[in-house]
Amino acid sequence: MEIKLSHKDDLELSRKGICQLINQLKIKIHTEQNNALLYILNDIDREIVKLIKSIDQLDYASLHTRNIFELYLILRHVYSDRNALWCWYGQQHKDSTEVRNGFKKLLQKRNLDTSALDEVQAFDDMSLEESHYKSEKYFNIRKLAKDHGYEDDYLFVYKLSSMLVHPSSLKVNGFAELTENNNYLTVILQIAVYFCQKAEKYSAKIREEIA
Repeated sequence: MEIKLSHKDDLELSRKGICQLINQLKIKIHTEQNNALLYILNDIDREIVKLIKSIDQLDYASLHTRNIFELYLILRHVYSDRNALWCWYGQQHKDSTEVRNGFKKLLQKRNLDTSALDEVQAFDDMSLEESHYKSEKYFNIRKLAKDHGYEDDYLFVYKLSSMLVHPSSLKVNGFAELTENNNYLTVILQIAVYFCQKAEKYSAKIREEIA
């Protein structure tokens, strides 16, 4: 069953609207908020492009839909709350520290030098100390979804994408049933289009407010 081109058309239209704000932000004065919005919107744009390229593959489409959904919630949260904006920046330190610590443990098990990682960590720690940010844990996406009235979307999209990304029993033993007649894929793409349009409309709101 061939996927209707209208899904691609809808995604491209939303992408065009989102890119208008991206281009506007590129020429604005660099501020904490403008930079955060620019990077989030750039990532939404990348996810839409990847989704269009994998629009007939259930596993990839569900993953990119999940990311678009999550980025839309983060966009709203960061734009509407100064504390959320600062938390967003603080998450980068915690994320990079956790990845670096994991890499460091692997090197230590093999008796390899970790001094370069230690230097980078020390620099990041110093930069954080000199800023007004704190090392923060990532946002609770389920809470954001619930706060904005999208908890049902969260439960479906996250559950399905988790099953498909990991080698779950459902994916391994029931992939044929999951992909039969593209029933699940059609729903996923409808959700993707819906949240891309939401992101586009929210981008238009931001464009007006920062013009």
